[in-house]
Amino acid sequence: MGSDATNDRRIAVIKLSALGDIASTLPYIRAMDPAPCIITSPIGKAFLKDEFSDFIVLDKKSFASQLKVIREVRKRRFTDILDFQGNKRCRMIGRLSGSRVHDVANVFVNNVPGSELTESVIAKGTEAIQCGKRERTHIIFNTGSSPKWTSKRPPAEKWQEFATILNERYQLPIKLVGSEEERPYVQEIADGLPGDVEVLAGKTPFPELKKVIRDAFLTVSTDSAALHISKAEGTPTIGIFGSHAIGGKMRFPWTVGIYDRVLYPDGKLPIAEQTPGNYYDHVDLNEGLEALADYLG
Repeated sequence: MGSDATNDRRIAVIKLSALGDIASTLPYIRAMDPAPCIITSPIGKAFLKDEFSDFIVLDKKSFASQLKVIREVRKRRFTDILDFQGNKRCRMIGRLSGSRVHDVANVFVNNVPGSELTESVIAKGTEAIQCGKRERTHIIFNTGSSPKWTSKRPPAEKWQEFATILNERYQLPIKLVGSEEERPYVQEIADGLPGDVEVLAGKTPFPELKKVIRDAFLTVSTDSAALHISKAEGTPTIGIFGSHAIGGKMRFPWTVGIYDRVLYPDGKLPIAEQTPGNYYDHVDLNEGLEALADYLG
C-alpha cells in the first residue's frame, strides 16, 4: 500500500493476542506505508519494537487499562483501525474509537470480502514475502508450547525420529528455539537428538530469533510462536498438529501442516484440546518434506 493510498489517512492496527498470533500479522504490518500505530500487548511491543516505533500498549486486561487505551486512541483521531484480532476487547476499542474499523480477522477466518483498505493491506503483505530455494544452513526445531498447552508437544521419541530423518537427508545442524521457561524441557529433548544440536531456547532476544528463523533452511514446529514467525519470515515451515485444528494457519505455499492420519482419517482435528494424549504417534515428517520439495530442493 503506497503512500498515495494513505495520504489522508492515519491508520492503527489492533493485535492483542499471544506472541504467535501477533507474529502472524507481521507481513501485513511490514507492508504498510507509512507504518501504522500498533495497539498491542506488552509482549507485542517487545516483539515488534525493533521494526516499529509507534505503539499504544494495553498493559493489563482490567477495565481501567482498557479505558486508558480507548482514551489514547480517541485522542490520536485515527481515520481507520484495522482489527486483526476480532475479540470482544478489540471490538469494544474499535466501537469507541471514533474511527472507521475494518474487521481483518473476519476476512482471514471466514474468507469473506473485506473493505478496500483491508484487501489492499492483505494483498501487499502477501506479495511482500517470498520463499525461494534455500541455502543449506540449519534447521529450526520448536518443540515446546506454553505450559497451558502441553497437549501441543509431541513426545521426545517423535522429535528423535524427525531429527534422524533430517540428518539422513540434509546433514544440517538443528537449532532448538523456545522461551526461557521452556528451556529445561527443550534441553531434555535436545539431549536425546542425534547429530549437531544447539539449544537457543531462552538465549535469543526477539530480533535475533527472527533472524535465526529467517536464515533457516527449514522450520519444524508445534503450533506456537516460532511457527508463525517462520511463516512470516518466508522460511519453509512444517507445522506439527494433533490437539489443535490446522484451519487457515498454514496458508502460504511454503508452509504445510501434518498430523496423525491414522488417528484422524477424516482430517477433523480437535479445535483446541488441552488434555495431553497420543495425538502424534503416526505423524510422518516425510509427508511435510514432500509437500515442500519445491522449496527444499
